[in-house]
Amino acid sequence: MTELAVSAVPGPGAPTLVSLAHTRWLLLGLALATGMEFYTFDSVNLVLPDMTGTLGLSADEASWLLTVYSCSLFVGVPVSIWMAGHVGYKRFLLATTVLFALASMGCALSSTLKTLLTWRAIQGLAGAGLLNWWRASVYLLMPKPQRSPSLMRISTVLYLSSAAGLLLSGYLTDQFNWRLIFLPNLLYAAGAVCLLLRYYPTVAPPSPSRVARTDWLGIVLLAVGLISLQIVLNRGEIDGWFGSPLIRNLAALTVATLAVFLLWQYSPNNRAPLLDLALVRDRRVMSAILIGLFTGMILSGSLFVLPEYLRNISAHTYSARQTGQIICVYALTAAAVRPLMVPLIAHLGQRKTIIGALSMLIASMLLFQHYLTRDTPTADYILPLVLYGLCLSPLLPAIGSGTVAQIAQDKLLDGVSLYMTFRQFGASLGVALLTILLDHRETLHSSRLFEHLQGAGSATAASLASRSANAIAHGYANLDSYRLALAQLAEAAREQAATLSYADAFSFMALIGVAALCLVPVIPPTPVIHKK
Repeated sequence: MTELAVSAVPGPGAPTLVSLAHTRWLLLGLALATGMEFYTFDSVNLVLPDMTGTLGLSADEASWLLTVYSCSLFVGVPVSIWMAGHVGYKRFLLATTVLFALASMGCALSSTLKTLLTWRAIQGLAGAGLLNWWRASVYLLMPKPQRSPSLMRISTVLYLSSAAGLLLSGYLTDQFNWRLIFLPNLLYAAGAVCLLLRYYPTVAPPSPSRVARTDWLGIVLLAVGLISLQIVLNRGEIDGWFGSPLIRNLAALTVATLAVFLLWQYSPNNRAPLLDLALVRDRRVMSAILIGLFTGMILSGSLFVLPEYLRNISAHTYSARQTGQIICVYALTAAAVRPLMVPLIAHLGQRKTIIGALSMLIASMLLFQHYLTRDTPTADYILPLVLYGLCLSPLLPAIGSGTVAQIAQDKLLDGVSLYMTFRQFGASLGVALLTILLDHRETLHSSRLFEHLQGAGSATAASLASRSANAIAHGYANLDSYRLALAQLAEAAREQAATLSYADAFSFMALIGVAALCLVPVIPPTPVIHKK
């Protein structure tokens, strides 16, 4: 296939690198490749309790399954733009697609924690390339008028992949085994490889110097800094923060390596920096980074908290299948309304769209906080999940089309890399902060509840007497029945404290949404298209 230069697409009037007849198949190939990551992300979050139970893991060990994947994904996002330019965009995309599928099979066949963590790390590195390159490929290959519709088509399939992950993985786990949830990735990968091989054009890198030279020092410094930071965030609460020598050393290493990385990226001696940090001075890129950081915290945090609550805390004891059926409402809603977002964003403009989307996101989090009790009816989750889907569908494309997509063509890939790096940092930070918040708030609510029980002597005594009488009626001796009543009362208090802490988590995410809303004025105004 003939080599094509990226500079051949300088603006909306330039010819496209892909014919109109082939565009739909190329977009489907990109959607299937990235759909694997969306499918797997939601699937693993949903069935994590089943995975840890099968392997006999403690809660501490299970947390590493998420930590390792997040670390690899975090490191892989900024490195993937460089790697793709080094080996070729098409080869990189095909290789990451195959690698993600192979890593999925490795996860399915793993019998030990060490093996599973290894494959999860590989999966994260491959997933980072897929997350970056579905969006980067559209910016790279399509003229401006085709970008928004192309992004819409792909993201609709991605939302459907999330829904499929929630529905199918829950069913497979309950009926058969969690290992089977990874098998659909083989179908995703086969379809993606066939379509990309045929329809993805071979594109010459935009700047030979970025390929001829490799910023090895930058890659090493960034990898060490980000991995250390991710471990500090995810393990700090478990290991006692700075009371742990490991956390202290990793925190110091994070500060040192990231400081040296920043100095090296700006150094005149660095001829081919890994990240073009000069772009941060662009108001559009800066706004994308800031709002992407906060929205990443909310979007990943909510998808982490809700399945945890439904499966582990709720009195209804939802199975994996039932939990997936509830949560998939957001993905199906987002997929249904996504085609309407292109004209809506064009009509309202990016800033008004983002304000509206963030307002719905805040309302969704506050509704979760309001409805969350031990006995919340299933129907009460529908409205906040619908609002969540309605927010998600316009929010991310509005941030991208109003910010990163507006920078110069030859800087687009660097802009995408910066935006996705900070958004993934927000996603990792959100999960880490919510884990810390849940632990602290549960401890606080527990102490308050037990103080209340001790202060309400007659009410507590009546509850104990009732529980003890019930135990005696079921054949327990007097002393055993009283001990059982005490244990039941303590467990009820613990469950109530956990419920209150999860409600606080949604309040925290609503607060983050308010902070993101305050950053909207940073976005430069964009033209609004009005129909005549």
